[in-house]
Amino acid sequence: MKKIAIYGVIAVLIAGAIGYFLFKNGNGQEQTLVVHPGDFVQQVSVSGKVVAAESLDLSFEQTGRVTGVWVKVGDKVFAWQILASQDIAQVEAQLAEARAGVDAQKAKLEQLLAGASPEDITVAETAAANAETTLANAEKSLDDARQNLIDKLQDAYTKADDAVLSKTDQMFNNPQSSNPQIVFSSDNQLQADINWERLLIGSMFKKWKESFLALSITSDFDQFTKEAKSNLQQIKNFLDKTSTAVNNPSNCYNVGGSCGAIPTAWKTDNSTARSNINTALSNLSSAEEKLRTEQSDVKTAEGNLKTAQNQLALKKAPARPSDIALNKAQISQAEANVQNILAQLAKKQIRTPINGIVTVVNSKVGSIVSASETAISIISADALQIESYVPEKNIPLIKIGDNSIITLDAYGDDASFAAKVVSIDPAETIRDGVSTYRIKLQFSEKDERIKSGMTANILITTEKKTDTISVPQGIIINKNGQKFVKVKEGNIVVERLVETGDISSLGQIEIVSGLKDGDMVILKQANK
Repeated sequence: MKKIAIYGVIAVLIAGAIGYFLFKNGNGQEQTLVVHPGDFVQQVSVSGKVVAAESLDLSFEQTGRVTGVWVKVGDKVFAWQILASQDIAQVEAQLAEARAGVDAQKAKLEQLLAGASPEDITVAETAAANAETTLANAEKSLDDARQNLIDKLQDAYTKADDAVLSKTDQMFNNPQSSNPQIVFSSDNQLQADINWERLLIGSMFKKWKESFLALSITSDFDQFTKEAKSNLQQIKNFLDKTSTAVNNPSNCYNVGGSCGAIPTAWKTDNSTARSNINTALSNLSSAEEKLRTEQSDVKTAEGNLKTAQNQLALKKAPARPSDIALNKAQISQAEANVQNILAQLAKKQIRTPINGIVTVVNSKVGSIVSASETAISIISADALQIESYVPEKNIPLIKIGDNSIITLDAYGDDASFAAKVVSIDPAETIRDGVSTYRIKLQFSEKDERIKSGMTANILITTEKKTDTISVPQGIIINKNGQKFVKVKEGNIVVERLVETGDISSLGQIEIVSGLKDGDMVILKQANK
């Protein structure tokens, strides 16, 4: 291919020379050229060097003690092979735990999608039934407590009625009138207080009886209990004062105009009445406390039943989309944790991202290697490239994919190799004060003769067209932004407007329009 390219260039030069001599008319005479369509080739010649397609310096991301180095210089390695490692025991344990966490979350999702087992549903149904029984028992106990409180309220009324009407009214004249009077002498103030309180108790009994008649098992017991306690306390205060009066030895009972001793029976009855009232107060408080306890038990039983029923409904219901989404999010979180630990593990290992050959091994087992310190270097083994720096005037002509012919100094011009442009740096590189741009070319075929570091001569074909008319670049005339070529038409010479294209490496310029096959262009006019 190299020879063919060289011969092609020579042929073009010879054709140009022949054309020149055929169409010139002597020294200082008119020189012309008849144009014909042909091949148009644009090439750029540069030099370069064979380099590895990839050359990598590998290092640990963290400082640590090296526990294993499994390659040596010259070894061939494969992509993602582990070359060296630091201590990873702790990270591996964390990885195992994280993977177990993923499995656990996936098992939960499977269980959620499968729903509750028949055994779980039976257990939930039993719990709901037991809760219903407990609530029924609690409600019955509550009804018993209400009835008990009603009984104690009735008993309190009865004891109060007996304490006043049976046990105390015998000490009064007209006890149920608007002017009750105690029948024995006493301290004037105490006697007045007793008479006044007996009058108030009469009015209290009337209201209490009216209220008591409205009492039922569905009543507001707080109101009735509060009223009963207040009434009992009022009677207790009244009995305390009558007790003071009947038990005072200086007080006398007026019998037939003489002062006699207060009857012992009155003292006994008063004491009994006071005891009954105290008992009624105590019983009422106990019944009230029992009612509150049972009310609390019913509320607890209602809450337990509702919980059991909800649990049963949940067991029977299919998995909710929100629960599934939540579980899947938990799986993703657990998997992200695994990836995070894998990333930590990767920081303690050196893996090669490419197939290649080890060129440097700096790490030794047991040594401490700092982060970012080069531990192992490799070059790619599968492909070699050519690296060249092209001057800025030629870089516009080159594009990725352009074909080229390569010769290597090691083998001379007799051995040629095909290659293609695979990359062009976007930024310049200053070499010897000149702006250049690095390009890379990839050999089309693998050849064992090619070695990294060899000097290469590169001929890049940047443009190749067939059936194209071209003329020497120097005959183009520029006028007012337009381009012209002098053409001989018969015996006259005219300036013909043309449209030009690319320029070849031999100085020929492509004529896109304005000339046709057989036109005679003026290379040089005759001296006048």
